[in-house]
Amino acid sequence: MILRTRSRAFGTAVSLLILSGMSGAQTVSPASPVTPPALPVSPLRTKKTVQAKATFSLINSKSGALVPFFAVVVTTDGPNRFRVDATPLSAGRTKPSFYFSDGVKQYEYNDLNNNYRTADAPKTGQRPMSQLYGMAGMDLVVTPDAPPRPGNKRILREETLSGKKMIVVTDQEPPRNASEPTATSFIRSWIDTATGLPVRRLEGWTKDGVEHPNLQLDFTEWVFDKPLASKTFAWAIPQGAKPVTEPKLLAVGTVAPDFTAYTPNGTPVKLSDLKGKIVILDFWSTWCGPCQKSMPYLESVYRQVKDKDVTVLAVCVWDEKAEYDKWLIAKKDTYSFPTVFDPAGRAKGNIAGGLYQVTGIPTQYVIGKDGKIAASTIGYRDGDRFLEGALAKLGVSVTGKLASSRPAPPK
Repeated sequence: MILRTRSRAFGTAVSLLILSGMSGAQTVSPASPVTPPALPVSPLRTKKTVQAKATFSLINSKSGALVPFFAVVVTTDGPNRFRVDATPLSAGRTKPSFYFSDGVKQYEYNDLNNNYRTADAPKTGQRPMSQLYGMAGMDLVVTPDAPPRPGNKRILREETLSGKKMIVVTDQEPPRNASEPTATSFIRSWIDTATGLPVRRLEGWTKDGVEHPNLQLDFTEWVFDKPLASKTFAWAIPQGAKPVTEPKLLAVGTVAPDFTAYTPNGTPVKLSDLKGKIVILDFWSTWCGPCQKSMPYLESVYRQVKDKDVTVLAVCVWDEKAEYDKWLIAKKDTYSFPTVFDPAGRAKGNIAGGLYQVTGIPTQYVIGKDGKIAASTIGYRDGDRFLEGALAKLGVSVTGKLASSRPAPPK
């Protein structure tokens, strides 16, 4: 989840890679059966300290062009002490957000919201609280020889990249639901056979044999066994920063506030125009990585329910109209669910924050035919199936296994 004022920080790990000649979508050709190559031995397990630089980017789904988003620095001092610094590459923002664990506690600071949070350090096998960890590809650094997640399929192949031999590791998730057995997500990493170090990481999804890459991470520099500054794992509250408070969305049973937003051609749309239908109200932004990652699932649900008196209204919030227009062009062949734009941006009275108490995106509300809120959820992680459970409680079946990491919506 991307945080705006008082909520959790940052989105799921998104790695962007653009290969030579790669466009936004690629047809995957079946490979001839061959003996899979072996992964090279990683040196990262034996290094006392590791420091690496990387660039985190988004991928334009139409052109395949990279949009650099963060300059990333990762630091480790053994398996339990690690740090991520992410500096925005957008104009006007030069102060990094960061996350680190000193082995006892973990700390996160979000520059965009100027807020922070702390917790006990993650135990072995436990997810770090910050999604900066995943965004920076820290699992490739801290646990370079980890097996695939349960249920995932791992494929290894050889490839040459920039004149260097690589082992390409693709971890493919099971299909998202039974009605779309060819729709899956994947994470792909390029490992240099000579050094054993990760070079790139790509995330995306595949449908009907066509790949749609979303995010890429490119490692550019490695430094080993260099003494670290004493402040690397020292915590001090940044100037003016406030502690994160968990957001409280509108309660179930509340009448959903009416609002007006605008279609791509400028036509006003009111929420009240949709009364009598179940509405999946999705708040998102073009710059929000977790929002973009959640959209293939939203599209899958929309295709199954659009003829069942259910609709999606995806409201682009806290954004610029020019960026929204670019997104529409880039994604016109990818998503079919309806989108609208809130011109209020971040101003007081914007739809998300002013009416729906949204402090982090993506946030979704499910609104019943009576115009009342039936369920809500904040953020998105791989494997979330919140909408399936929420719609089932309203009598709408969405084919697929309900496997959400979130609590079921209240009855």
